[in-house]
Amino acid sequence: MEIVPKERECKFEFNGNAGEYFKIWIVNVALSIITLGIYSAWAKVRTRRYFYGNTTLDGSNFEYLADPMNILKGRLIVLTVIIVYIFTTEFIPMLEAAFVLLYMLGLPWMIVKAMQFNLRNTSYRNIRFDFEGSSKEAAIIFIGVGLLTIVTLGLATPYFIKRFKEYSVDNTYFGTTPFSFSATTGEFYRVYLKAMIIPLIIAIIGIIAAVAIPAYHSATTMQSQMQQQQQMETMTPEQQQAEMQRQIDEITGNAGLQANTGNSDQELAGAVAAMTFAITMAFYLLIGIYIQTRTTNLVLNSTSLGEHKLVSTLRVRNMFFIHLTNIIAMIISLGLLIPWCKIRITRYRLNNLSMIVVDDINRFIAAEQNNVKATAGEFADAFDIDMGF
Repeated sequence: MEIVPKERECKFEFNGNAGEYFKIWIVNVALSIITLGIYSAWAKVRTRRYFYGNTTLDGSNFEYLADPMNILKGRLIVLTVIIVYIFTTEFIPMLEAAFVLLYMLGLPWMIVKAMQFNLRNTSYRNIRFDFEGSSKEAAIIFIGVGLLTIVTLGLATPYFIKRFKEYSVDNTYFGTTPFSFSATTGEFYRVYLKAMIIPLIIAIIGIIAAVAIPAYHSATTMQSQMQQQQQMETMTPEQQQAEMQRQIDEITGNAGLQANTGNSDQELAGAVAAMTFAITMAFYLLIGIYIQTRTTNLVLNSTSLGEHKLVSTLRVRNMFFIHLTNIIAMIISLGLLIPWCKIRITRYRLNNLSMIVVDDINRFIAAEQNNVKATAGEFADAFDIDMGF
């Protein structure tokens, strides 16, 4: 009799709190300013260690093991290149095109190095992650498909996103076990097409309102004038003269009132313009969050590690509310509530992420630990620095 493996859901949990992270964040900001940015490498490590250490799966937390000196080396290299670029193009402007070309050619390699650095310095139950993607494949995506996106005026964006996510996931390993990605290009296009329905509906409503409201106002005015004309025909000459005088007085009074309320109208117009701008920004924020949330769910729900599958249940309206209130909180607090905002969004994301584990995850971890012991040297990298991406 065939034994069917048992499945169980292991939820990710985030246990960080805003008070603890605020202390880390404020010290990081202060020391980064005092040291002219040098401490930012240590700030990055402290921040990631806090967030990774407070993220648990099946009772065990993740770890971030990077050396701040390697991050600093990467940032110094990037800074040196920027300084050379500025001074060289200042005196020899014709070399700017050469720098842009070198940057485009080097971009895939830098992205691969950054992904390798971050994954190789992340571990769970003493097993490290790894990334084995090639710079050649990255160049095909970021240069080839990237140019296709520009040529098609953005129509190839869903295809670009799909290729990049597929490349990222399929080349990521936990120990010796690779992740796999199953989403299709059509599924990414459906996310973007549904996102475009939102502005289309708003545009249609706006066009209908722009046509219907003036038409209704015109018809109402014409009907009122016809009724007044009919009433005038039934009046005596004295009543007609009195009615005309009343209308003149009313027009004169309205003109005086308009003169007195000119400033109020300007203030009202300013308030309406500000409200319109705020609504427009919220509208664009909604579209961006819709695409981000749906894409995140699609990518995670299409990712598996061996027989184990990830499940993401993020909701657009919750993400929109969190992002909108985070923006308001950061503006009102002049940035002091950034730690609270970051903790809040991280908690929501992770508390809506889980892994469907087949059989026993402890058995899987034990097998990986045995395999990794023989291949631990593969995690060493001769150029183990963070390129700043």
